Amino acid sequence: MKSVDTGKEKVKKICEILRKETLDPAIKEGDQMRAKARADAEKIIEDAKSEASRIQEEAKKRIEEERNVFQASMNLAAKKSIDTLKQEIEKNLFNPELKKVITDKVKEPKVVAGLIQAIITGIEKEGMEGDLKAIVSASVGVDVVNKELLKGMIEKLKSKSVEVGEIGGGAQIKIIDQNLTIDMSDEALKELFARFVRDDFRSMIFATTV
Repeated sequence: MKSVDTGKEKVKKICEILRKETLDPAIKEGDQMRAKARADAEKIIEDAKSEASRIQEEAKKRIEEERNVFQASMNLAAKKSIDTLKQEIEKNLFNPELKKVITDKVKEPKVVAGLIQAIITGIEKEGMEGDLKAIVSASVGVDVVNKELLKGMIEKLKSKSVEVGEIGGGAQIKIIDQNLTIDMSDEALKELFARFVRDDFRSMIFATTV
């Protein structure tokens, strides 16, 4: 019985040695490999999540940039459209209406006479001297304007009468000695009125901006 027991002990020892030298290292190596594989898998998953997050953020940023560019383009297009509309309104509504109002008014003899008197009075107040010549449009009528001038005003004109010139309406006063012309013709008045009225007209009509 002793020899049998001794044999069993030897087998047991051999198995123990084999377990320690082969099985345990293999198990340990297997555990290490599984741990490494798990760590690698977790890293791959984290990397994938980070990459997905980065791609998503870049996509959001690109979409936002494209949206901003689109919005800016739309705003610019709208502004250009409004500016074009403003110019068309000014060209087709403001300018013709202003021209019509002034053209009609400065062909009235009483208005023309008032312009002549105002200019001559202004010249005298400034202390300017010289022979004066008053020019009016043929469409107004010399005789009618002469009658509308205040008594004594016509005497201040060299020819004692207004004269016809190449203007559409209004009046011009020439200081002959100084070769100077004070222009209150229809064209000069339209330009003068437009300069002062246009800003008010624009602020009233074009109060809304883009």
